Amino acid sequence: MKKTILIASSAILLIATSCKKQEQTIVTDQNNDTVAVVTTETKTLTEVDAKAAVDKAQADLDAAIKKGDKQAETAARKALADANTVWNDTKTAVGNAAKDVKEGVDNAVDKTKVAAQDAKQDMKAAAKDAKEATKKATEDAKDAYNNALDKAKAK
Repeated sequence: MKKTILIASSAILLIATSCKKQEQTIVTDQNNDTVAVVTTETKTLTEVDAKAAVDKAQADLDAAIKKGDKQAETAARKALADANTVWNDTKTAVGNAAKDVKEGVDNAVDKTKVAAQDAKQDMKAAAKDAKEATKKATEDAKDAYNNALDKAKAK
């Protein structure tokens, strides 16, 4: 059970952190000739990468404040805010993926319990049928023996 949970959560986290989205924008001029093709690629960050980006943005902000460069400080504050937003979104996505894995495992456990109960009921029914068949066979054998004994006495 633990191995199943571990494998399922690893697979979900791998999928969640390795997603890649690629978009193309084709720019045309007035004559409908292609002027440019712009390709943008979005890759989902892992929580560790997002935290590293926050740490780097904080270090850049500290450096800008130390230098006294107001423009760099403003840009660094914006970069830090953006990095924190991405980090929070990443933590939420990882949490949701873990929740989905837990729900999937719980659902599988519930189905396994139901299947086990069904199998138990089937085994009880089979055992009861076998017991009844054995009892009937014993009675039939006893009757056959008694009939054979009566026929032997009659001779």
